[in-house]
Amino acid sequence: PVIHTLTNHEEEKRENLSTVREIISGGGPLHRKIWKKFMAQYNIPIINAYGLSESIVIGTGTVIRPEDYATADRYESVGHPVCFSELKIVDEDDPSISLGHYEHGEIALRGPAIAKGYWGMEKETKESFLEDGWFLTGDIGYIDEDERLFITDRKKDMIVMSGWKIYPTEVEETLIKYPKVDEIAIFSVDDIHKGELPVAAVVWKNEEDPDGLVDFAKEYLARYKVPRKIFTMDELPRVNGWKLLRRELREMFSETKDE
Repeated sequence: PVIHTLTNHEEEKRENLSTVREIISGGGPLHRKIWKKFMAQYNIPIINAYGLSESIVIGTGTVIRPEDYATADRYESVGHPVCFSELKIVDEDDPSISLGHYEHGEIALRGPAIAKGYWGMEKETKESFLEDGWFLTGDIGYIDEDERLFITDRKKDMIVMSGWKIYPTEVEETLIKYPKVDEIAIFSVDDIHKGELPVAAVVWKNEEDPDGLVDFAKEYLARYKVPRKIFTMDELPRVNGWKLLRRELREMFSETKDE
């Protein structure tokens, strides 16, 4: 959100960032459109970092190396594991199965900075911390042929509609390109027939255009990924104006799908 806000400043009102050498981004995805716009305006490298409390933030996460900036199609990557850390992608239902390049699955981390478990939470510890030292992060992602990690979504945020898996961040990455959209969040509402339905909460730039957004989605997304309803909001719920709270959106609109 901070980077997004900076890119929307009028040229004469832009912040003076001449003393800034680099910016660390984390806590949620930075959409390619916003990233490229920021780079064009300020030309300040962004370190896209990944990690969790269980890994001492980025102690066993990833950071982008300088040479990665030259590859525009890898803006969304969070780079390679830091020193003494290991990373792999495993099957979401059976973590004993390791997946190959470009196969989406759960991200697993191992290294000296990984916690040993959750204090007083034996069940949760067994579910996330494996006996061979691997920690199941609950995040979905994939690795490319250069072993760069890409985050797809939180496992708990994944939408399953009639057996189809829908990753909110993937849909957002497409729909943020619609010219009238300022911010967008994809989340699920329950459905008695299909299990879950994808819907969208949108902050518009100047004028609302839900029908146009749906048409845009139908053109660039598989049919099952198209949001079934568009909700207009003044702002998206975030932690301290930062990390998106999809859970609040689900609770807020859980009773409105049939209205």
